[in-house]
Amino acid sequence: MSEAELTGRTDFDLDELLTFEVVAETVGARRSLVARLARQGLLETTESETDEPRLPRRSIVTLRRMQRLRRDLGVNFTGAAIIIDLVGRIDVLNRQVKELRKSREG
Repeated sequence: MSEAELTGRTDFDLDELLTFEVVAETVGARRSLVARLARQGLLETTESETDEPRLPRRSIVTLRRMQRLRRDLGVNFTGAAIIIDLVGRIDVLNRQVKELRKSREG
């Protein structure tokens, strides 16, 4: 399932770059947490003209998922990032299997 499908069809660009502060405010977290997760490579960043890297808007979805895994299952942020990555890979593989099945049937 794509990010657009998971978050609902919207008019905003998931690649739009945001500051750590905006991401933190949106998900109800501290800016220091967002910065730490970005430094650890758990949130995707993009270099910017300022000293602070920027985060794509999709990182809000990622961070919310990480928070849910942490809250509901007691998983730490590193474990949550791994789970999210693996689920994404499984989704890609499932789509590929579905496409292969369609091509063999048709």
